[in-house]
Amino acid sequence: MDPNLCKTLNHLSLEQLSKYLNIDLKKIEELYSELLEDSQFLGEINEQIQLSRKFYQKAIFKHEELDSIDWMAIQRIILYILVRLYKPAVCLETGVFYGGNTCFILNALRRNNFGELISIDLPANKIESSERHFLVGDGENIPQELDSGFLIHKSLKNKWNFIRGDSLQEIPKIEKKVDLYIHDSEHSFQFIKKEMSLIWNKLSDNAIIVADDLDWSNGFFRFCVEKKIYPLIITDNGKSGLRARTGIVKLGHHLEKQREVVG
Repeated sequence: MDPNLCKTLNHLSLEQLSKYLNIDLKKIEELYSELLEDSQFLGEINEQIQLSRKFYQKAIFKHEELDSIDWMAIQRIILYILVRLYKPAVCLETGVFYGGNTCFILNALRRNNFGELISIDLPANKIESSERHFLVGDGENIPQELDSGFLIHKSLKNKWNFIRGDSLQEIPKIEKKVDLYIHDSEHSFQFIKKEMSLIWNKLSDNAIIVADDLDWSNGFFRFCVEKKIYPLIITDNGKSGLRARTGIVKLGHHLEKQREVVG
């Protein structure tokens, strides 16, 4: 991956985000710069990479250290920006794995000095292979020496509530209204629809939905059509081609009344 190309593509994605949210691009760029200049956070990531590499050397763990946050996927940068912009009281994430998305959310909550993150995860190697999405390979397994969220530094965990379990069983137990919901668990068509249907009535009026790995199935798109909600689609900038990667929905979006969402 060329970091300079990735940075350019990231700026283009942030322009799309600015237009979708109807928020001044300058404000979004300021938060992007804030993240890039956060040497403490980058240092924490590198510390966790070094601790974990003896057991896991895939994805970012191929590197001994990162010299820039731009090595991380654009959806993580966007999650940071969304949390900083809207200051959610309750964030809910399904699917953790090594905690790439998780640590960006927690870092933003630390900056806000407000809010909490509830994460639900059932590691891939704890699921029967017949029930796993066919795109989930052994690289998604967590080594026995590590646990879910092994990229997350201890200094970030005071705002983190981790639940080990199946999201379809754990979501109904959540009694709080959710302001930011991130789907990154099982990406099969039926599972996404079931999970999003469970969370729907728990979302606050102006909640934000973020769904990752959109190209694994049409579940997110079908859900948007059924609920008549208007999504923004972000590509995977330079990581594995310009594939449709992440979907973002802001409930109550002004375009919902202007354009019919159909499928």
